[in-house]
Amino acid sequence: MHAQPHTAPALPATGLIAHRTYTIRRSTMLAGLGWLALMTACSGTAGWYILSKDDLAARLIARETTRQYAYEDRIAALRADIDRYASRALLDQDGVESRVDELATRQAELESRQSLVTALTDVLQSNGILPASKLPLRPRVAKPEEPIRASGVTSFAPLLPGKPTPAPETPALRGADARAAGGWQSGEAAPAQPPAKRVEASLEKLDKAMARTSNSQIDLLREMDRKVAAAQRKLRSALAETGLDTDRMSVPTPVDGGVGGPLVPVKLDASAGPFEATLTALQPRLTALLRLRGLVEQMPLARPMAGDHDYTSNFGYRTDPFTRGLAMHTGVDFRAAAGSPVLATAPGKVVAAEYNGGYGNMVEVEHSNGLSTRYAHMSAISVSVGQIVKTGSVLGKVGSTGRSTGPHLHYETRINEEPVDPTRFLNAGSKLAGLL
Repeated sequence: MHAQPHTAPALPATGLIAHRTYTIRRSTMLAGLGWLALMTACSGTAGWYILSKDDLAARLIARETTRQYAYEDRIAALRADIDRYASRALLDQDGVESRVDELATRQAELESRQSLVTALTDVLQSNGILPASKLPLRPRVAKPEEPIRASGVTSFAPLLPGKPTPAPETPALRGADARAAGGWQSGEAAPAQPPAKRVEASLEKLDKAMARTSNSQIDLLREMDRKVAAAQRKLRSALAETGLDTDRMSVPTPVDGGVGGPLVPVKLDASAGPFEATLTALQPRLTALLRLRGLVEQMPLARPMAGDHDYTSNFGYRTDPFTRGLAMHTGVDFRAAAGSPVLATAPGKVVAAEYNGGYGNMVEVEHSNGLSTRYAHMSAISVSVGQIVKTGSVLGKVGSTGRSTGPHLHYETRINEEPVDPTRFLNAGSKLAGLL
């Protein structure tokens, strides 16, 4: 039941203010209390949420801060790795460039050695001591401005002309390595080799090529030394037949052609390496050999007529064909048909070309070191006084003029106008026939 509102009796209007009294229902009061409780609960929940949210935010902020620090540490470590890799790449590049500089120096040294080897080879081949042969090939010469790559770092510094560097490698077709290794596999490509390893392999290949060239040069020098030593022994053995002291004889200066220039001797240090040691030992032998060859070329070692001709009379004491008494024969007589050509046995100058008593028609040729030769009993003379002749020049024809019993050649060899046995020189020439 609802309480009926109590109404006060009306008062007369006497100018006083009237007061009203209100009565609140119980349902309204309960609703107000419920709403108040709800608001209180909401306020508490909001307060709790705000307080817990601040703690969660603090934890989130702390976690994100820790993660940020971890990322910063990782970034710092990566930067350190990048710096280290860059430093390593620069060191690798410096190592490659140092290696290239070293190879360039070695190549310049090899080319200098090659010029010496070529010059010696030309000398020995021109003198018939060394047969014609191919010289060692030179290492590859790189083009200037060729970049060197190592560990991803490229240097475009200009290179010296002739500086050896690895040739650029063309990329292989996919699967080529697999086919070479044992079968082709579709879609699979061999892993690319790092640039540093490719450069190192190329430099190693060039280094080995230079080492082979250097060894070939040394081997060729040693072969020269052996051949020069053998030729020197043969020359000395053959010249010993003449009985002359070749060490005291002089080699005339050649007059053919035009050569010359200031003397700039090559200085070598025998302790520098096997090449220098071999060349140092070869030089004096080669000088002695060339000197002996110069002497041989000026000495009357050739035969005065083409072909083999028998001796009809030797040098020394014999029975004179006219008086039948003991007499001195100052030369040797060769049996030959009349008209056969008479040849100079060494280069020289004609100092006599005339009829000379018992010699008949005679030609005398003056050679170096006091040596001279005479050719007598000729039927005709083909040279004149003052003429320069070479070995093998025709001097005249065999005859029987002068004190002669028939066609033959009387041949003499003289040292300082004193006659010596010509067979000593002819025997030496026969020994040297295979060497000259």
